[in-house]
Amino acid sequence: MRALLVLGLAMCLILIPSCGAASTMPVAELGFVPGKLYALSMAPACDYEARVRMWNPSTGEIWVDAARMDGIVIHSAAVPGYGCMVSVAVGRGMQVFYRTPVSSEPGQAGPARGGSGGPGGPGGLGAPGGSGGPDSGSWAPTAGPPLQALSLLAEPLGCDLALLSANYVFSSATGEPIAGRETVEVRVSPKWPGNVGRTVWADHDTGAALRIEDRDYRGDLIWLWEVEQISYAAPRPQMLEAARAALSSAEAVPCAAENMPLGEVSTRAGFQVALPAWAPEGYRLVAVRPARVFGGLGQRRPMAPAGPVVQLVYSDGLGAISLYERKVPWFARRASLPRPGRSIEWERGGVRYVLVGDIDPELLLKMARSL
Repeated sequence: MRALLVLGLAMCLILIPSCGAASTMPVAELGFVPGKLYALSMAPACDYEARVRMWNPSTGEIWVDAARMDGIVIHSAAVPGYGCMVSVAVGRGMQVFYRTPVSSEPGQAGPARGGSGGPGGPGGLGAPGGSGGPDSGSWAPTAGPPLQALSLLAEPLGCDLALLSANYVFSSATGEPIAGRETVEVRVSPKWPGNVGRTVWADHDTGAALRIEDRDYRGDLIWLWEVEQISYAAPRPQMLEAARAALSSAEAVPCAAENMPLGEVSTRAGFQVALPAWAPEGYRLVAVRPARVFGGLGQRRPMAPAGPVVQLVYSDGLGAISLYERKVPWFARRASLPRPGRSIEWERGGVRYVLVGDIDPELLLKMARSL
């Protein structure tokens, strides 16, 4: 059910420096301790450029150019029909979406420029024939899957390694070669039945994650990150310049997850936000915030508030559950009960609830019924 979690949630994801402090020691000096190697794979200290294949049920297959330099991580994906790349940079505690021209080689996109029909600067995705400047840009519906894929990398939530260690067991073994590199396979197995599991193939020398698979309680693949090509040479200077400029712009926002007091978010939404009385073993509430959706035409930012809709995010360090709540107008109210499924929707007291997650649907239903 990553398809719905993408609406405003990312889990502890790949190659994001803000997920926690990674060790700068070589992999061998870590003694190949599985937990330490996993932490390093999530936030490697080395610079690199890579071509990556991503997949989940929501976006399908998306190809991403990834790079790290000077503590900044950049991911870029092509937007079909718009002659540009959508990029997201994460660094210095900030994140930002911006645009760069399409290049013939991965990772060679330079800073965007304004002008008639041009791609514009950080923030907007110009419609065909428009000015393309940051004040008139818009995010086109055709950019949906690339934006969904990039947002998973831009908004790391649930990266609390202490929480992860409390709910998962780490193990390691010799892995298969990936992208011509030797690997160590690190398994992150849930202590509690019904939860998500992860396998990481980390570069034997640098610790960088070369392949990541997340599988649900049935063993079905729900997330894939696979490096096709990687170079540990210093990335091109123009990429760093474009990322620095975007991170210094007014469009940049803090990486920290927004966690508002229940009273404040209830006041903003116009109704009393409710919390489930029960959550699956190991899960705890990690974020309370106005929900965000992907912007359509006329909106500059790729994600914008979804009006009076509240999102509650629960995590066990790897898995995630989102509960969305919104008030229903009196003339549209239809009371209903929660029914089994991997996405559960019901209505009570004039409030509509939607609960989604990758856990066993029976656990999800128990959580819904506890509200």
